[in-house]
Parts: sequence; C-alpha cells; structure tokens
Amino acid sequence: MRTSGAALVFVGLLVGIVGAHDWGWGSCPVIPAKAKLNVDKFIGLWYVIELFDSSSTCQTLNYTRMSETQLSVTKSRQFYILDSLSIDHANTYKGKLDIPNEDNAGKMRVKWPLNIAGKADYTIFDTDYDTYAVIYECQEVSTLAYRQSAAILSRSPTLDSAIVDRVKNQLKGAGISISHFDKIDHSVCTQPSDSSMKIDIDDNTFKDIVDSAGSGIKSVASTVANGATNLADTVVDFTRRFGASTDGSSASATLQEEKYADVEIIS
Repeated sequence: MRTSGAALVFVGLLVGIVGAHDWGWGSCPVIPAKAKLNVDKFIGLWYVIELFDSSSTCQTLNYTRMSETQLSVTKSRQFYILDSLSIDHANTYKGKLDIPNEDNAGKMRVKWPLNIAGKADYTIFDTDYDTYAVIYECQEVSTLAYRQSAAILSRSPTLDSAIVDRVKNQLKGAGISISHFDKIDHSVCTQPSDSSMKIDIDDNTFKDIVDSAGSGIKSVASTVANGATNLADTVVDFTRRFGASTDGSSASATLQEEKYADVEIIS
C-alpha cells in the first residue's frame, strides 16, 4: 500500500514526537555504563520488557555492528492505536550508535533519523548478555532541560520479575526515577512479513519528504516558465496539486496520491 507525502510527514512526526521519553530540568544525570562491555556479546535481538512512558506493543531492539566504533540499532514495534483498530502493521525505526571510547564501550552516542536535536547519550547500564540488559538514553535539548528514557531488555519475550525488580533498584540507586516504566505487551505480535501495513523510518526518510515536496514545487515552476496566464492561475494550480481547497474553505491535509506515487513508506 502506498501513502501520500502528507501521510509520510504525519508518520514521521508521530514517531519523532510521541517517543518513549520523560522530561527533566537541568543537565542529564550521569550514570555509569557496564564496565568493560563486550559489544560483540551484547549485539543481537532484544525484547523490550519495560520502557519509559510508552503505549507501543511488541517492541524489540536489534543491534548489529557496522564497524569497530559504530553500531546500527533497529527499533521494531506496533502502535496501540492501530492495534485497537485491528490493523496488522509493523514499524521499524533505524538509528546509529557511535562508540567514542572503546575502553568504555558502554557509553555510546545515538542518532535517530527524526530527532532534529541531534545525537543523544546512550548508556548500556547493565547486562549479562544472555538474559537481560538495561539501557538509558538522555539528550539535553537546552541548557535548562533534558529528555530521558530507560528500557529493560530481555533475550526472550518475558523476563523473571526478580530480575526486573533488581535492575529497577539499580537504576533508582543511580538517581533515575523508575516511576515512568510501562510494561510492553508481547502476547499478540505481528511479524513484519505478515503485516498489511509496514512503516519504515531510516536516514532516507527526510530526503524522501524533501524530494516529494520539491517535485511538486518544480512542477509548478515549470508551469510558470511555460507561460501560465497569470499569478492567480499559478496559485490555483499549486493548491490543487497539494490537495487544497480553492473555494475559500480551509486547505485539505491530503496530497494528491498520484503526484507522489514515488514516495513509498508503506508497502
């Protein structure tokens, strides 16, 4: 299934704004990373058991190595709203992790495609590599405030409650509030290969949005160059191309799909 440029922008904003984060005043808390993290033992698939302020379901994180100093992390999840409408879907969101200091590899920096504020601190707080892991993410958005998130991970869709309680106490001891954790349901999950709707966000997403808008603008410019009779005709043509009303009512948010058939985020 194809989606219009407006839908693409909407999905991007949805993923970028409705994130699993909590806000705080001041600078990011400084918490220790797993000592002498073995990156090769840590990478692979993890199930998110609990996460800050999230209504998503079936969330996983899959880490792969890109180089000695960089990892790729793919976040897969389902959205509660679409679940409630019985729409089979899958969403993937791919970020990049930098390892600035290999001697302290658990202290990373992450860049998510739709985070216009740039990179954030990404700490592997604790892990035994085979059963559980705890990650903490924090980004200072100004000199006065930061946003943070924490996740408890498992190699399987469930995790012993004793481990969950123990790592929460460890986070609390490091100065991180544990009141923001929500449980992630993995009981009914749609595999990406079985989903009727697939939403993929990566480094090319912004480029696709810009290219989509640029195509419409270039088309209008071409019309003018080829002899549009007057400015009013050009404005009407432009608004029609972008699905806006020309009868005095408010503009529609829907772009004409045939004009943007090359922009494909859902397939």
